[in-house]
Amino acid sequence: MARTESYEKLRPPDEEIRMTASNADAQTVSALQSVLVAMIDPIDQLFFHSRMLRAWGHNQGMARNMEWIFKMQRTKELVGVLAGLGGVPTSRPARTLDIGADPRSIYQADAAQTRWFLEVVEGAHAQSSDEAARAVLEDILGKEWADLAVLEQALEDGSVDEEPRNAKFLLPKPGGAEAAIKAANMALATMTSAVSQIFFHSLIFDGQGRKELAERELNGALSMMYRSEALLERLLDLGGIPSAEGHGAITLHKDEQGADAAACAAHDTAISALESGLALLDGRIDPMSHSLVDGILRAERDDRAVIAARLAA
Repeated sequence: MARTESYEKLRPPDEEIRMTASNADAQTVSALQSVLVAMIDPIDQLFFHSRMLRAWGHNQGMARNMEWIFKMQRTKELVGVLAGLGGVPTSRPARTLDIGADPRSIYQADAAQTRWFLEVVEGAHAQSSDEAARAVLEDILGKEWADLAVLEQALEDGSVDEEPRNAKFLLPKPGGAEAAIKAANMALATMTSAVSQIFFHSLIFDGQGRKELAERELNGALSMMYRSEALLERLLDLGGIPSAEGHGAITLHKDEQGADAAACAAHDTAISALESGLALLDGRIDPMSHSLVDGILRAERDDRAVIAARLAA
């Protein structure tokens, strides 16, 4: 069902604002609280939709899963600014989501949800006077508008209309399971090692008091972790067992350039393993595994390009 609540209706009661805001700007606090109340809906809806697309083997399943992660990260940023003003997130009642039944209805529902959420954020931005609050709301607006453009473009050009592969197609045709299990195991050890390496770099930078850098590395580790999780889920669905060999190799540095160079090397190793695994898979025999590995491979290449650009700058 489409969201109809206005920005004003999402504001918490004045008494609750006063209790949480203390000496902070009560109007800005209530504006941020209204956005947090609203954010739960698109996050929850995308959680279900991204996994539905993944289960169907849709080629945008991994991309939508990453957008769900990004929305969670934006929530954390918003809570941080709210805490700086003396506020806390408020309670909210349960509401009904709009769950699609096929890729097009999923994208339509998420586009409608995003348009509604943008209205809420724009209303909150207009009511906020704090500089940090306005900055984080502007960042949310920019990223949500960008995601809406992705959804609308896919609906307009028809690229969303990929035939769903429902439950009876989750398992590959004869001979496909063995190849998919081997492909997953070829990449899992290198990817989980990269998670550990990037996470340890986050801890190193946090200990140095370099909070922004630590946060960036933590986000990188989480992204790699979710890709590893998706690959592991597929392996287990096919009755496979993770290989016990090749885990835990990490290379650590105390400086940003060294950490970036090590991250590039880790991504290179993962990319090589994923490419080798993808070569084993036939999209006609096992379309779901093929789409999954291909999506993870594309995401790894994108992340590596960002890090390489930092090193070249």
